[in-house]
Amino acid sequence: MKRRMALTSLAALVAANTPRLTFAQAWPSQPIHVVVPGPAGNALDALARLMCAAMAQSMKANFVIDNKPGASGHIGGEFVARAKPDGYTLVFGSSTTHVVSPHILTDIKYKPIDDFDPISLIAKVANVLVCYPELPVKTVPELIAYAKANPGKLSFGSTGIGSNLHLGMELFKMMSGTDMQHVPYSSAALQLDLIAGRIQLLLDNMPVAVPNIRAGKVRALGVASLQRQPELPDVPPIADTLPGFEVGAWGVLMAPKGTPRQIIDTLNAAVRKALETPEVRDGFLKQSFHPAPMTPEQTGDFLRAEYEKWAKVVRDANIKVN
Repeated sequence: MKRRMALTSLAALVAANTPRLTFAQAWPSQPIHVVVPGPAGNALDALARLMCAAMAQSMKANFVIDNKPGASGHIGGEFVARAKPDGYTLVFGSSTTHVVSPHILTDIKYKPIDDFDPISLIAKVANVLVCYPELPVKTVPELIAYAKANPGKLSFGSTGIGSNLHLGMELFKMMSGTDMQHVPYSSAALQLDLIAGRIQLLLDNMPVAVPNIRAGKVRALGVASLQRQPELPDVPPIADTLPGFEVGAWGVLMAPKGTPRQIIDTLNAAVRKALETPEVRDGFLKQSFHPAPMTPEQTGDFLRAEYEKWAKVVRDANIKVN
């Protein structure tokens, strides 16, 4: 009787684990859909397509890009959060979709961090602080001194309330103890007004700012990264003056919560391999994005830190979307 019970228990244990083992060994047996929560042709879409092409080649699998724009990226995010955690539906998220806009919007129906299993950070791009060339400052310390001597008189532009450009400057104001006026834009007039001096400052995206800097249309004061950037080697980090100051955009690959760890690890390895290929690396660098692979654990820690960082900025600056 005891022997029969032992055999029955062993059979039950094997049966319980066999589907999981078979599933892991069979995956992927169908196309892997990567949701990009933005329109085709934007920067996030371009990065995702480069990555997925390289991952498809190394994994001998089919990857399909699904663009799901809308609601600041949260239509795509919610779609993946609600998907079956079987490794066939992933999201190529961004700083905007997962750690910035969740603090601005009030109608998000999922948890942008907790409803996903991180696979890896993909790439990062720093912002750069630029000014109207006739502003009498050439360095970040000079800007801070000038702003303190002229409280409320300087203005900075952004692509809208709660945008990366807006929150980055709110963080700058907090860390530097300065008072400046925010002017949100919804058109290309942002760049033109900076060049014309109608606004004086902009914590701009690197790919947009670099051509204007090189043409002498704007002056670069500091890069919003912890180290100098190869695109602007002579421009010091703002962090040299304000330790820890870092503002930029990034892409991250994530799966629905509960995705088997074997699949997460396989995808993480494929990401790392893809980021080492000349096609992906050079394609990223053309857009000023730098590969930044991490382990799933490191990615999770990074996301949570970024989430809390921007939550504090939004809360302390009392930022609300009208």
